[in-house]
Amino acid sequence: MDLTSTQEDYVELVYRMMVDQSDGVRVSDLAEQLGCRMPTVTRTVQYLTEHGYMEHPHRKLITLTEKGVTVAKEIVHRHDDVVDFMHVVLGVPLDEAERDACVLEHGFSRLGAERLHRFLVYVDQLPLAERRKLQAFVQNDEWTDSYYCLKRSSESGARY
Repeated sequence: MDLTSTQEDYVELVYRMMVDQSDGVRVSDLAEQLGCRMPTVTRTVQYLTEHGYMEHPHRKLITLTEKGVTVAKEIVHRHDDVVDFMHVVLGVPLDEAERDACVLEHGFSRLGAERLHRFLVYVDQLPLAERRKLQAFVQNDEWTDSYYCLKRSSESGARY
């Protein structure tokens, strides 16, 4: 079963919060982080529980199942790769790279994600002088005028 972007956001956020908190996540914590109402979060968590991604005993903490952790790690990996690409290679400020990653991570195919990761490994292994040349080329501001008519990434519906 393919998850929607919203469902992926829930799995990713629960994973990240579990890593920080270790014992599990409350529905209210998710609602606060996602800017959603509690009933919306409850419905989505219930759906993800019914499909084997989460466990959420009545009035208890939310945890991920093994299946949920596997999916979450892939989503987090994609997210982190997009952030690295946007920030390290393209020179996008970190906060903006984070917002962009929340949108872009859902649209990658497995092949695209693998190739992006491979590219980042390649760039990381380049001698410093070559990395700086690549960054200077990509971060050249002479041609950015043509993108100012596009709406900002924070207006595109990213959840967090």
